Amino acid sequence: MSRPNNPPKPPHPLKGSGSSHLSHERLIAQLAVQRASLLTKRVQQTLDLPSTSPIPSTPLTPTGSSIPWYLNSASASAQTHNNGRRCSVAKPDASPVTIADFAAQALLISAIHSAFPEDSFVGEEDSYSLRADTDLTLQVWELICATKLDDEKSESLLARPKDIEEMFRVIDLGGKGKGGRKGRFWALDPIDGTSAFLKGQQYAISLALIEDGQEVLGVLGCPNLPSPSDGQRVEENRTDGQGMGVMISAVKGDGYAVLREMGSGGLKEGRRIDKRRDHSKGVELKDLHFVDSLISPATSSDKVHELALKAGAKYPGTEVYSSHMRYAAMVLGGREYVQARIPYNKGAAWCLWDHAGSQLIYKESGTGKVTDLYGKEIYFGTGRKLTGNWGLITADESVHGKVQGLVTELLAKSSD
Repeated sequence: MSRPNNPPKPPHPLKGSGSSHLSHERLIAQLAVQRASLLTKRVQQTLDLPSTSPIPSTPLTPTGSSIPWYLNSASASAQTHNNGRRCSVAKPDASPVTIADFAAQALLISAIHSAFPEDSFVGEEDSYSLRADTDLTLQVWELICATKLDDEKSESLLARPKDIEEMFRVIDLGGKGKGGRKGRFWALDPIDGTSAFLKGQQYAISLALIEDGQEVLGVLGCPNLPSPSDGQRVEENRTDGQGMGVMISAVKGDGYAVLREMGSGGLKEGRRIDKRRDHSKGVELKDLHFVDSLISPATSSDKVHELALKAGAKYPGTEVYSSHMRYAAMVLGGREYVQARIPYNKGAAWCLWDHAGSQLIYKESGTGKVTDLYGKEIYFGTGRKLTGNWGLITADESVHGKVQGLVTELLAKSSD
């Protein structure tokens, strides 16, 4: 296995969550993400995965003899559950959605809303499909009721829907939330990378606190990501089949991120990630390691390949489908890791929940810089879509400007 040129030094131990700033928000958010990760991990292990799936049988058995799934359209193409029932349908944008998406969103929002009732939400899912299908509703409700943290003290800190009508309401707090420029709201993606989730690959659960249009707290659950060893890359099919994966979090201004293994009870001890301790001179263009997705329907990998050629760097590097897992790869990789997302559509605006929180984690973990393709900082106060920005560059601050310059040349050539 190839390794990055300049892997970060091993993170050092950290008890608790670090900074006292937003400490209660961080605690509740981390526990909520861990509980949602437990739910999704158990559901994934009931799927009828391809024979080449990396997910083996594990001690994390399902919450019942079988976890039911739904199919809302008889003509939809769908994955099957191991009891023979189909388990996912396509949303209007052609991406799949499962009962795990709905159930995880309900648990996440319920926990946060109870602890911080004045805050609002922006989430990916709404309850429209649930309200229209009684069988679907009951299956999601069963899954919610069956998911609890093993540690009673930790579970007692997290609220949950008391009945089905409340389940609808909390899901819609996210699905109908609008965000905005003023005040606090939470952005969440209950399963980022549902297509990869259905294949037993990498996926993420993201939760971010936005205040006045800026990220102030980010928590990212990576249930299939093994605890990283020094210099080991994030890989789509190298998954944690025996454990619960890892969680990465950060608070704005701390100057580091926190990495911890997840479990089924309380929070485990965390370790700091701080690439500022790497006192190397910076990153050269030729050493860049590109994080990309060759199968992304929204961005051009061909242009990223051209960019790598202009930089004199190798391509491909790390290939991961989930947006948030690409950020995780950036956080856990060396300073030479770079991500350039060049949309096919000039007017494309990305969904806020696909990026919120993970960008903050990346910036706090070291010397990373995040902008759009024009060098503008990403602004999270424009509603459900990031309409104030186009495209994305994440790179070490020592090389970000050079990468942006090459992107500008590439785009100018394309418009000729």
